[in-house]
Formats: sequence, structure tokens, C-alpha cells
Amino acid sequence: MKTKNYIGYFTLLMLIILSFQNIFATGVLYVRPRFSTQQYEKMWIKSIDVDVNIQDQIAVTKVDQIFYNEMDQSVEAIYLFPLPENAMMTKLVYWFNGERYEAEIRERQDAINAYNQKLNQWLDPALLEYMGDNLFRLSIVPVNANTEVRTEMTYVEMLNYDFGINNYKYLLNTLDLSSQPLETVHFFMNAQSQNPFKYFNSPSHNNPSSTQLIKLSDYNYTLEFGDENFYPDKDLIVKFETVRDEVQFSVLTYSPTEEDSMGTDSFYSLWITPPDSITDDETIPKDIVFTADVSSSMGGMRIAQVKQSLDYYLNLLNPADQFNIVTFGTYVAQFKPDLIPATAENIEAAHNYVFQMYALGMTNISAALDSSLTQSFGDTTSNNLIFLTDGKPTVGITDAEIIINNAAETNTKNVKIFSFGVGDNLNRNLITKLANENHGYATYITSDDSIAILVNNHFTKISKPLITDLQIDFGGLQSWDRYPKVFSDLYWGSQSVEMGLYTNSGSFPITLTGKIGSESIEFTKTLNFSDSSGYRFVPRLWAKSKINHLLDLIDINGESDELIDQIIELSLRFQILTKYTAFYVDPEDDFTDIESNDLFPTEFTVEQNYPNPFNPTTYINYALPKGVDNYHVVIKIYDILGRLVKVLVDANQQPGSYKVQFDASGLGSGIYFYTVNAGQFSATKKMILMR
Repeated sequence: MKTKNYIGYFTLLMLIILSFQNIFATGVLYVRPRFSTQQYEKMWIKSIDVDVNIQDQIAVTKVDQIFYNEMDQSVEAIYLFPLPENAMMTKLVYWFNGERYEAEIRERQDAINAYNQKLNQWLDPALLEYMGDNLFRLSIVPVNANTEVRTEMTYVEMLNYDFGINNYKYLLNTLDLSSQPLETVHFFMNAQSQNPFKYFNSPSHNNPSSTQLIKLSDYNYTLEFGDENFYPDKDLIVKFETVRDEVQFSVLTYSPTEEDSMGTDSFYSLWITPPDSITDDETIPKDIVFTADVSSSMGGMRIAQVKQSLDYYLNLLNPADQFNIVTFGTYVAQFKPDLIPATAENIEAAHNYVFQMYALGMTNISAALDSSLTQSFGDTTSNNLIFLTDGKPTVGITDAEIIINNAAETNTKNVKIFSFGVGDNLNRNLITKLANENHGYATYITSDDSIAILVNNHFTKISKPLITDLQIDFGGLQSWDRYPKVFSDLYWGSQSVEMGLYTNSGSFPITLTGKIGSESIEFTKTLNFSDSSGYRFVPRLWAKSKINHLLDLIDINGESDELIDQIIELSLRFQILTKYTAFYVDPEDDFTDIESNDLFPTEFTVEQNYPNPFNPTTYINYALPKGVDNYHVVIKIYDILGRLVKVLVDANQQPGSYKVQFDASGLGSGIYFYTVNAGQFSATKKMILMR
């Protein structure tokens, strides 16, 4: 069976491993004629239809895109699409020949085996790869001439929250992604909250001729945007804030049905949020050390960002604060031997010190932390360490876990470490854990960020009272398996979130206790933990939190079968992609009896290369018959004198049809021979290179 006859048996596999970064969702297709080596061209995005449902801070987004192949020939397509940083894909659908196929999540190795048995026999596996940073690449072959390609994606994300404002962003800007204007674009959002909305708007799309914002009630807004025959040139952004009094408790729950196959325990997501505002007279004095990485790896834009950040921080110091600056490369240097008052004179001298900083040397993170944490921090002040780095130690102690453990032992004054990752190529594991395990949090500065806003927001948070030593009493609710394992301090302008399981239901007095400085505080609110269905995304939020915890354990202790098996079990049960699982969809819907179908060749064949004559590339098609599990395949190219020119293939391959490219760049015109050996089979054919 030849590749061209495979259309009815097309198998679509997506191997997706989750990671991190940019928040956008519009996918794009690049196409070229089949078996061609020409550059990929952008495919026309014909329409985009987005449906968003928001409940409190959780957004469920469904994206339905239709592309159109404008070429008068069959093409191979590469589909690129990213997901938001905190998003979990819950559904992937591909339309093939007018039929709708929904992907399933399978164990990664299982999916790879199926892929090798079916898809690899007909398509070039290089067309299918994981791009990193939550960006994915999917091969779609063939796309027939003048036909549509349709994809549907659904994903769940917890919205970014900062200083009371919730932010939703959809990358609608397709100006550089489509070969033609979109025929139609439609966006509909339905947002609901348990607390009244303080405001709700779209700063990006507020033209009344294309956008309609409707307030259905204090607790419910809808936003609809539509246009046609145009290039969207900006992303769609929605911002909203809800009313909060004192410390606010919010809970969402879900009780599984038997059909869910999620077990019998119920799930909850609990948010704890500080009040809207705190008066200026509640600003607290700080002892603060700014520790800056000035090693050679911080050169160029990074050192500029570090210096700009330090200048902003210095300008925000209050007269009651004390501060110092520690810089480090191979060795550690200090602005002053110890903390000094934040007088105008000292701040001016510190600006001059920052101005003279430059990048040089290796990266001695451990020594920098030792020097910073042994400053004379007070016993009653708010003690803080602002740590700006790329998180990549190269001298001294270089093991991340040892560095983190040593910092915890040295930190005897309850110093909160706030890590700032500067740049794009970072050791996020060290940066994040160093902050989390020292009661701070991590922030990342990229070239697109407003450093002034980031620094100002952070400084405001640490200048206001915060609730430490947080404990929750669930008042009779039988809760367990809660994540994250360490409940973070509650900063003004931020919030704490906890996911867990519970086995009983009803209304319970939930009590939060903690300290503001040395004063004990207590807040209580009665919340309802239902035994009816609720919000189906809640179990996935819990499962994702538990998976993140297990991945952290793997980072610390290394991979073990026990930890990996737990991640795979959670991934399959809750349909969450991890690096140990994959999406798989097969239009034949036949995953189990691959050997019994008639897709496999019944005889060994080697076709004449095409094109022939050629210049400088050509393709060799061959087929391996069923009957054995693997063939050792060797394909060699010889010149007319019998000299070996190139080995194209030397690998084990399963039964199926294959295509390999030969690039004769650098060879002269003439007659060449190619020999295909596979077990007991062998064939030789002649080809002509014509310059």
C-alpha cells in the first residue's frame, strides 16, 4: 500500500509535554505542497469562534478555528498553538474529512508505541514535535486541495490576580498569522462571581459598534465581540475586580458522579483574599537587602534590567527603612558592611553604586546568600531579601538543593526572600523554591515587562501588614490531601489558594488564624461545602496542584517509579497532560488491534526515486511487509565506481511504508545507485543527479 492511499487511515497523534510561558491561545497553520522542500506558507485563518465562561477566578475557554487550504493541491500542514502558563487542556478535537474526532490522554510511551505502529509508517515523524514553553506543534497530513481544516481546543486556567484585579487575556492578534483577513471572528464571555463586581471592562475592545458589555446583575456580566473581513490587530483583554471586606473567603466545590470515574470524595478550591485597601499609616518599617547577580551571564539587557530594578527600589524606600546592596559574580561585594538607614544621602550614594555596576565573573549564588542573610536584621522589623539573578550557579556550591537548604539554615532572622528571575533563560526551579521555602514568592522580569510597575507593586506588598503563620480550622469539615503543602503568607494585593478533598458536606465555620507582626488575628466565615455536583473544573485544579507537588518531589529526589506512576494515574483519571502522558486521536478509532487491519504492506518493495533525474534532492519510498516485529534497515548510496557516498538509514523499523530524502548537495552530476537492505530482503536501483 502506497502513502497516497493512506488518506482513509490517517492517524493523528499529539505528544504534548507541559511547561511554561507566554499567555496566548490562537493557533496558526503553516502549509506546503506534499513531498515538497519549499518554505512553509501561512494558511488562511477563515474564522475564529471563542466561548469563555468565568466563575470567580476560573476561566474555561473553548477555541474553535477554521482554516482553509487555498492551494490547488494536497498539502502537509504544521499546526502551532500555545497555552497560557497556568492552563490545562481538557479537550482537543480535530475534524478529518468532515468527521469529528476527540483526542484521549494516554500514557506517553503507549501513545508513542501506537504512533510508531501507525502514523510513522505514512508520515515524516520530524513534522511532529514539542516546541517547549507550553507551545506545541502538530502534523496534519494530508490536507486536500481547497478544503477546510478545523480544530477545537478547551482549556481551564486560574486567572492572574494582582492588587485586587483579575486579568483575562486572549491573543486575538492574528495580523501576522493569516494569509488573508478573517471572514468572521466572534468572542463571547459569560462571567459570574460569588461576590459583587466592583467593575468589569475590556480596555482593549470597547468600541460600541463591535463590542457589547451587558451587566445582567451585580454578580454577572457578559461581553460579546464580533467582526468580519478584517485582521485583528490587538489582543482581547478583560479586567475585573470584586468587592471585598476584611479578609474574604471564597470556595468552589464539586462532588463526582459515578460516570466521572474520579472516586467518591468531593473536591474544593478555597481562595483567601485581603481587603481592598490599607491606609498609608499602616506602612511597616523594613530591613531590606538588595542582592544582585552581576556575573558575566547577566551581561547586556539583563544587567540593564537589574540596575533599573535597583534604582526603582531605592526610590521607594521610606525613612523608617534600613537597607544594603550586595553584588556577586565570582566573589561577593557589598555597598556597605551592614544595613544603613534609608536617608536621602545614603540613597543617593546607593544610586551611584548601582550606576557603576557591570557584568563580570562567574556566579557564586551560595556565597551571595550567606553574605546577605547574615546582615544585622532586626528582631521586630519586616526583614526582606530582594534577590535578582538568572539562578544559574557556576562557582562555589552549584547544587541547587544544597544552596536552598543552606539558605534555610542561615536564615535565622525570618528573612523573606523574594526572588526576581531576570531574562528568559533561567533556572526557575532554584529561583522559585528559594522564595517559596523562605516565605516569599518569585517574580520574573522579561524584556517586555514594565519594571517600574513590577517593582512598585512588589514594594507596596511588602510595605503593608501581612498575615503570617497561617492556619485554617475547617470547623468539622473532614478535609484531607490538601495542596500546596505549605500555606503561604498572605500579602496585601495577593491571595492564598488551597485545593483539597472532603468526605462530608454541609455548612461549616472556616476559621483563619495568623499573625500581623506580633499580634494574633482570627477571621471566621461560614462556607457551604455541597454534596451536589458543582463546578467540574475543580477536581482538575486539585489534581494539577497534586501533580505539581509530585513533580517538585521528582526535582528534589529524582525520578522513581512510585512518583511517576502517581502522576500518570492522576493524569489519566483527570485528563491532564503531563510530560509522562500524551494526547492521541485516531480517526479509525482502533487502538487495540493494529496488527489485524490491512494497513501493512504484504510484500517488500522499493520504488524508483522521485523525482528522477533530480537536483539536488529526491525521495526514496519503500515498504516493509508484516510478519516480523522489526527489520534492521540499511540504505546506502554509491557512485558509479561503487564507492560509498552516504548511509541514509541504519536503524530498526517496524512493518509499514516509509519515505526518506536524499540530499546530493556537494556531489557532482552523474549516475548513482541506492541499495535498501531489510533483513532477508534487498533491492538496488539507479538514479541520476543532473546539475
